[in-house]
Amino acid sequence: MTLRVHTMSRMLVASAIGASALGALVGLEACAPVPKPAALVSYEDLHRDPRTEVTRKQFPDLVASAEQLGQRAEKEWQSNNLDDSTRAALVAEIKLKTALARYDQAQSRARLQAIKTEQAEADLTLTEVEKDLGATTEQVKLMQQLSEARQAANEEKQRLAAQMSSQQQKTEQLSNQLTTEQKRTEAQVAVRTAETVDAAKYAAPEYGAATNMLAKADVEISQGNWQGAQASLEVARKSAEKATEIAKPIYEQAERATASKARDESLARDAAALPGVAVRIEPNGELQRLIISLGELFTRQQTTLEPGKDESLAPVAALISKYPSYPIQVIGHTDNRGRAGELIALSQARAQSVFSALVAKGVEAKRILVSGQGPNAPIADNKVAAGRKKNNRVEIIFLYH
Repeated sequence: MTLRVHTMSRMLVASAIGASALGALVGLEACAPVPKPAALVSYEDLHRDPRTEVTRKQFPDLVASAEQLGQRAEKEWQSNNLDDSTRAALVAEIKLKTALARYDQAQSRARLQAIKTEQAEADLTLTEVEKDLGATTEQVKLMQQLSEARQAANEEKQRLAAQMSSQQQKTEQLSNQLTTEQKRTEAQVAVRTAETVDAAKYAAPEYGAATNMLAKADVEISQGNWQGAQASLEVARKSAEKATEIAKPIYEQAERATASKARDESLARDAAALPGVAVRIEPNGELQRLIISLGELFTRQQTTLEPGKDESLAPVAALISKYPSYPIQVIGHTDNRGRAGELIALSQARAQSVFSALVAKGVEAKRILVSGQGPNAPIADNKVAAGRKKNNRVEIIFLYH
């Protein structure tokens, strides 16, 4: 249809302006540009999106592929291949949209992660605030209870004063005195009980509150403020009981530590009093080691005790039995004359002989761990005879914190 219109137009123009003018018109019509396909225009608009440059860094292959197709669509359009240009532009637009969508998705994930992080921080802050608020609320509640108790006491006092006669007031006063004295006794007992577990040291805030309220009650008693005194004494008693509750486990632990220290010191004294042995104390990490070094129990290369040496172990066995809470090690040592493997076996056998002798004298076998170190832990110079003599030994070790 378009071709027919063009043909008829040429015939009309040719009849009006002549053959030469018609030729010029045909040349102008052939040079007129063909409009860009809508798909190519849409792709170019999308390509100008500022996000394209950022997306290129994250998805370079996808953006490059889209741009190649866009360039192809441009060339096809310039060659008047509109269908091919449209197809290439559509695919280019799809790939670029895909890259942008992936970019947006990554941004959304990053924002979501940031929001989660902020939420976690906010939750942590909220927990701390709630904790502080709980402590503050408890204090406010206690003060409110005290205030309410005082207010109630004053109101009750005013009401009774208006209703009772002088004799009734005297009776009420006596009753208040008795009640106040009873509460004062209870509060004093609670404070003294707290002192038995050193609450002034281990629960200072609660103990301080109890003693302060007790002193305040004494002032109120001197002023005849029985109801106020009773309220103060009630708070004093509760604070003292709370102080006892807090301080007791700490105090008991400290007492156990003190008792343990005393037992350790007693062990050290008793060990030092053993005849014919060398005693030393060595730290070993969090543990302490009390080491009793026994020498001259064996002749060279022998693993059985020399005659008469068995009885020299009796005081050591008695010491081990006297302190049944300590784990015990029996470790054999040698000098460095010989092969290391043979010396370790020799020291192990000697330690086993000492172990057997101790068990025979009543020591519990399950308390003792036996081992041999051979020449690996000398305490003297192996180059001289006196040093080698010291290194050939069996050590009895008490372990404690």
